[in-house]
Amino acid sequence: TNYRKLLLFGDSITEFAYNTEPFSLGAALSSAYTRKLDIMHRGYAGYNSRWARAVLRDILAGCAPGEIAVATLFFGANDACLGSPQAVPLDEFVANMRHLLQMMRGHGARPVLVGLGLFDRQMWEAAKPEQVSRGFVRTSERLAQYNAALETLAGEEGVPFVDLQRLFAQHSGPDGDYRGLLADGLHFSAKGYKVWYDALLSAIAAQWPEWHPDNMQMRYPLWADCLEDGSNV
Repeated sequence: TNYRKLLLFGDSITEFAYNTEPFSLGAALSSAYTRKLDIMHRGYAGYNSRWARAVLRDILAGCAPGEIAVATLFFGANDACLGSPQAVPLDEFVANMRHLLQMMRGHGARPVLVGLGLFDRQMWEAAKPEQVSRGFVRTSERLAQYNAALETLAGEEGVPFVDLQRLFAQHSGPDGDYRGLLADGLHFSAKGYKVWYDALLSAIAAQWPEWHPDNMQMRYPLWADCLEDGSNV
């Protein structure tokens, strides 16, 4: 009855994975992997890659080696925030993310590195005036810089990279407006999460097809295949 795990590990965009309607990344993954993998939802709003190291250590300590089959790693939106205690310099950010990837692989997990989405500063600052008043500054240019570093890191470490900046641009409106993919300029709307979901399953299919839900056998027979006396369950 013990199921292997798909770990969702990241900041608030991961934490809010079940919050959107009519589409929810977390619910969609739970449905796709029903009776195949358990979704291990570990998102921490406001966290950066520096703080994530201690959290991942504790997550892995609670799992047997190999128990986590696939893991997403998604940090950077807070690391790139200027003027905030969350900010992490780019070189340290890359070192932290490399360390997190290696921790996952050392525990038998197959990591997928998730890049940062597009950002709309006007939407964000209208939604978060308290952060503006505290001098926290987010910019598209800085997020793009951190995203580019993640793409380079994925190549160096040989792990799949979900390039949400490129995918969001592809899924923008005919006039190039991508704001429909965002809830508040930074976090994702249901449409944004659907882009991430599709890209994640595509990455799994390409890299580890045996862990794609379409290729996994469901635990226990379907009810119509159960013998009346339950002897084949």
